Amino acid sequence: MRAVLCRLWLCGLFALGGLSAAQAESIPVWQISSPHGQLRAEVRQSADGGAEYAVSLDGQRVVDWSPLGLTLGWVDQSRADSEQRADFARTVTIAERSRQSVQDAYAMVTGKRRNNAYAAQALTLALTDVETGRQLDLEFQVADDGVAFRYALPGRSALYSWVEHEDTGFAIGLGGTHWGQPYDRPNAWQPAYEAPWNTGLPTGTAVPAEAGPGWSIPALFRSAGGAWILLHESGLTRDYHASHLAPEAPAGLYRIAGPLAADGNGFGDIRAAMTAPAAMPWRFMVISRRLGDIAESNRVFDLAAPSTVADTDWIKPGISSWSWLTDHDSSQDLGKLKAFITLAADRGWSYSLVDANWERIGPDVIEQLVAEGNARGVGVLLWYNSGGRHNAVTEGPRNIMDDRMRRRAEFARLERLGIKGVKIDFFQSDKQERIRQYIEILEDAAAFHLLVNFHGCTVPRGWQRTYPHLMTMEAVRGGEHYTFDSEPDFGQLSTTQNSVLPFTRNVIGSMDFTPVLFSRQRRTRLTTSAHEAALAVVFESGIQHMADGAAGYDGVSADYKRYLANVPTVWDETRFLAGSPGQGIVLARRAGPRWYIAGISGAAAARTLTLDLSFLGRGAAALELKDGPDRYGFYSGRRQLAAGLQRVTLNPYGGFVWVVAAAN
Repeated sequence: MRAVLCRLWLCGLFALGGLSAAQAESIPVWQISSPHGQLRAEVRQSADGGAEYAVSLDGQRVVDWSPLGLTLGWVDQSRADSEQRADFARTVTIAERSRQSVQDAYAMVTGKRRNNAYAAQALTLALTDVETGRQLDLEFQVADDGVAFRYALPGRSALYSWVEHEDTGFAIGLGGTHWGQPYDRPNAWQPAYEAPWNTGLPTGTAVPAEAGPGWSIPALFRSAGGAWILLHESGLTRDYHASHLAPEAPAGLYRIAGPLAADGNGFGDIRAAMTAPAAMPWRFMVISRRLGDIAESNRVFDLAAPSTVADTDWIKPGISSWSWLTDHDSSQDLGKLKAFITLAADRGWSYSLVDANWERIGPDVIEQLVAEGNARGVGVLLWYNSGGRHNAVTEGPRNIMDDRMRRRAEFARLERLGIKGVKIDFFQSDKQERIRQYIEILEDAAAFHLLVNFHGCTVPRGWQRTYPHLMTMEAVRGGEHYTFDSEPDFGQLSTTQNSVLPFTRNVIGSMDFTPVLFSRQRRTRLTTSAHEAALAVVFESGIQHMADGAAGYDGVSADYKRYLANVPTVWDETRFLAGSPGQGIVLARRAGPRWYIAGISGAAAARTLTLDLSFLGRGAAALELKDGPDRYGFYSGRRQLAAGLQRVTLNPYGGFVWVVAAAN
């Protein structure tokens, strides 16, 4: 079906979004449909003089009329008295600027799918403030599985502009379910998107005051009508700050909120500033009646800018050993660090990560570690503090990554020494100042051929496409919390959270959860060993930092050792097979000819699922890692997978992995 790309005049519509029936009949509506017609976005003038939009799926409204617009301030820097403001949420005229079809194809270095194609219909509207004449472009793109829009300052101008307030909202409505994460309250370690995810609340539920000052994105919804909606943003540049959702959602209207003044130790402006031309991030919704379209989505990358790195041959994803979780002081002990290089070498892993305070060991530590790694075929990754004035964390090295000249000098030194990448931690802020730092770090790291892992950071916003050497980001309550006494009990929390993350946080980019922890920790692990092993497939990360130490991995069976030595970190294809957030998930991921099918349970009771394995052809033999009577045991065997439908039982908090050498 050809896309409907026309400007419609509404006749006989019932009252919506605060407009009377008479008003609705007399105002223009701009309409744009997806390439195959199932999704449609509409834009019109709101009752208060701004702009608003709505989205329909197969003719059914899934996002009701929702507010658009922002308040823009600007100044001519050559005139002290020239400050002006325009309210693009209330005093605008709307005119169509352009329409076009969008076609794109691109390859990813990391992620759930290597080769990607994107098709959408695009509409650009010009919003003109009637009092000042200042213009703001509103750009929409509608694909078959989602709707995206953003604001842009057109033309070229020497005016210094800033956004004082944004009015954007998403009218999901009541009667549905929201899987959300509270936005972390500023403190010495956050915001780092590490609050626990809920396992489903009624839409419109406000964040409890003690939990945080807002809702984080991404946010997952199931509407009252049964549509799945994943809300997030992409294409964030140094022209804007990162956003989250306001704490209250009256009648199911979720509104965009900006950074908090206290973020980043109180430093940095909460307003975003720019000069034209400038584009703000795409706000997008993946929308489908099929939950698998959420889990499989790459919409965050479809909307991101193309790669800025011409030569990507030096970018090598892989598995890394990591000493910190099982021994927090190991990074200050050269002997222990060398032992983890040995662990990586013995397991066939590519890297070993050296965490905080390694510079305290003494002189020539990097040289010794690189020499040890070179002798064993293991690359070394080094931790750095991002601060700077924006955090008070004393762990080092610090006061390097926040100064561009010092950072580039350090990166040049690391390249000469043979270091393969950096882990940079404790950003503590979503303000524009920190977004600029992230992007400049990525630019500088590319110049010196260094892989990047961000920790204590914001959530991904499409940067892995633009900067393919960005291997992974934390922004998750990960495996390290097994070692802490803090509430809630991570052993209990992880049982359900693990099956929420593949539908939320891990959809929008690589996630450095640090999985596959077998040994006993301060918090009791309730998941089985097969569940832990399955996380290496269920959780996608360009560099997968294995959480355990030699003692934990030496005790596994031969089948587990072979699996952990060969499990990929980059996937050609990902298929959702079964599951629901908080209950469990089964994913199939392909790397070359080999399929890895992995499932985890987040439920306290056993569940039997039927999987469609028709993509395997005539069936196949598989290595199976499975649960046994003891959650700490390592049970394995061989299994013949049927062509077509296959039944599997997920045990309480259990898991499984099937490794299929090749499809028939």
